[in-house]
Amino acid sequence: MGGELLIFPEWMLDPKRQKDVEIYLRELPVPPRRKKQVLVAWCRAVGVAVTKEKIESILKPWERYAEPWKE
Repeated sequence: MGGELLIFPEWMLDPKRQKDVEIYLRELPVPPRRKKQVLVAWCRAVGVAVTKEKIESILKPWERYAEPWKE
């Protein structure tokens, strides 16, 4: 992983902006695996724990059950 945080505006690099980040990532036109990687990088950078609920919140309903080889 490298450079994931470059996609975020500076104001999103704040733990209080978690909902904004979730909405931003949900609408990002990238594969689900990449969204997860970016979320993990953001959580590490701002000091927030990564949870299953956070990961599911960034995925659209049809992405939650995507098979790995289709990502």
